[in-house]
Amino acid sequence: MTQKIVADGLFLGMLLIALLHALLPTHWLSFVLVARAQGWRRSKMMRVVLASGFGHVTTTTIVGLLAAALSKGFHEAMAGLEAPLAAFVLGGFGLYYIVMGWRREGHRHCTHDHSEDPPAADKVAVGALFAEMTLSPCETLIPIFLASGSLPWGVLIAMAVAMSAITIAIMGVLAYLGYSGYQKLAFPWLERNERLVLGLLLIALAVFAFVVE
Repeated sequence: MTQKIVADGLFLGMLLIALLHALLPTHWLSFVLVARAQGWRRSKMMRVVLASGFGHVTTTTIVGLLAAALSKGFHEAMAGLEAPLAAFVLGGFGLYYIVMGWRREGHRHCTHDHSEDPPAADKVAVGALFAEMTLSPCETLIPIFLASGSLPWGVLIAMAVAMSAITIAIMGVLAYLGYSGYQKLAFPWLERNERLVLGLLLIALAVFAFVVE
């Protein structure tokens, strides 16, 4: 029963962190700006967004499942202590992200209009966007996978599928809306405090895992 409660908490935490992370401009604004500079129609931009989003979540899933596989040995060695171990992992990463959030000045993403920039070749633009997303897995989800090492593979895969779906959906929705007016979709507070917010969420999950033990 305890393991199911912890699993539900980790599942919910992963979805919430995936949602918050996908709201950041790094996941959709670059597509809007490049589409404006290249003169793409919205439909073409959306195809690039979906392909790049799929690459992004595929890399995240591979790294995450590898992390879960590595942590399974620790969970098996500490049979019966799955909840405290999950709390330790999540709490440690949560504190790390909070410290990093306090030390950084925040991302400086490009927000000016690129519509007058000289366009690059379409293949180069598409390749750059795809590579940018595919080669940068969502690092803030890896602690969730690490903490979930005691869960069955079916649950881990379900978590990865749900994370992938919500990430691609949010990327697509924001890019679609931002095509006409991206200035209205800015999330400056979240962008400046991303690591602090994610760190607090991880610590909240750690407390939850420890309390239900």
